[in-house]
Amino acid sequence: MSSASAAAQSTRRQSQSSYIKNIVTTQDGLEVRFNDDELVCFSWFWLRDHGTDEASLDPETLQRRVDTFSIPPDVTPVDVRISEDFDQIEIDWPDSLSTTITDAVFASGTRRTLESCELASSKNRILWDKDSPLSVIPTISYESIMGGDDGLLDWLEQIAVYGFSVIEGTPPTQEASKAIAQRVGRIQETIFGRMWMLSAELQDHGDTAYSTQYLKPHTDSSYYHDAPGLQFFNCLEFDGKGGESIQVDGYAIAEKIRVEDPEAYETLTEIVVPAHYLEPGVHLRAERPVFRLNSAGELVQMTFNNYDRAPFHLSKEDAERFYYAYGLFNQHVMDQNNWLKIPLRPGKALIFDNWRNLHGRMGYVGKRVFYGCYISRAELESTLRVIQAKD
Repeated sequence: MSSASAAAQSTRRQSQSSYIKNIVTTQDGLEVRFNDDELVCFSWFWLRDHGTDEASLDPETLQRRVDTFSIPPDVTPVDVRISEDFDQIEIDWPDSLSTTITDAVFASGTRRTLESCELASSKNRILWDKDSPLSVIPTISYESIMGGDDGLLDWLEQIAVYGFSVIEGTPPTQEASKAIAQRVGRIQETIFGRMWMLSAELQDHGDTAYSTQYLKPHTDSSYYHDAPGLQFFNCLEFDGKGGESIQVDGYAIAEKIRVEDPEAYETLTEIVVPAHYLEPGVHLRAERPVFRLNSAGELVQMTFNNYDRAPFHLSKEDAERFYYAYGLFNQHVMDQNNWLKIPLRPGKALIFDNWRNLHGRMGYVGKRVFYGCYISRAELESTLRVIQAKD
């Protein structure tokens, strides 16, 4: 490999807007030091495979054009250059081709940008339980959400930070329910439909939710491979007593177990739990661990619904550690000191993260009519990224 240009050998960041602080070329690849001082080496193969120039990336669709499978495994450059603002690197190759890579690509590849975030919130997640109770319930007005992107961003970031949000002043109508749900994104259709009515007076499905009974905290749709990321309820009618909605921060419980009993936490990330939903003409089944982690080892989805757990058999050793860890999680879930009880009445709606929060319901007498829907996690993240990118 010929020596790279002096500017690329060892240079300091000139622009505060760049993710890159300095770079150094090596035999193995390009060492990039980011603004947080982490040093990451990107191989020459990776660099050839991640160009943002027109030959590497379609400027209209932003889909990849580079032919990954034709790149020589031992590819090395003949020259490397960096822009004055440290926001773009150009690499010349022996076959006379050149690759341009923006600093954002390096940042994205190391999970520093909205592109690579599982949950694209610019604020830090706040876990809450009996040891760290919320002093204020995250609340926002219907008018604020519907009034523009600022209110919408505030709302979605409440969900991202706390796992739920209460919407005050929501008209108790089907039309208003659909309108506000669609502010997040497209509504996710399930066997219950797109928008659905929830009341003990309805017998559309053989589900305990269609009753006046107390419902233990749980997550919904554990039997779907693509379990909805969000659930939305708007109270249309209430004439009775009881029926408070329950919220439990499952991520807070997971973190408590991770710290206090790492083996139980590991068990809940490893053992896959099946779930099913059965009614005439319907047999849904999916499986995942209670705690699903991403490639960085971070918790991204919590699934817990003992109502819908399907039969499965484990070895004696796995069964012992599973039922202990599963029971430990349930013990924390059923500790009412970890609960928030929210009385939903006409004019008040609730949205929550079905991958983070467990929800339940106190038993009630009288009439209680909700109108709601599910929204996928992808829609939430997409809307957050788009709005945050405008700031």
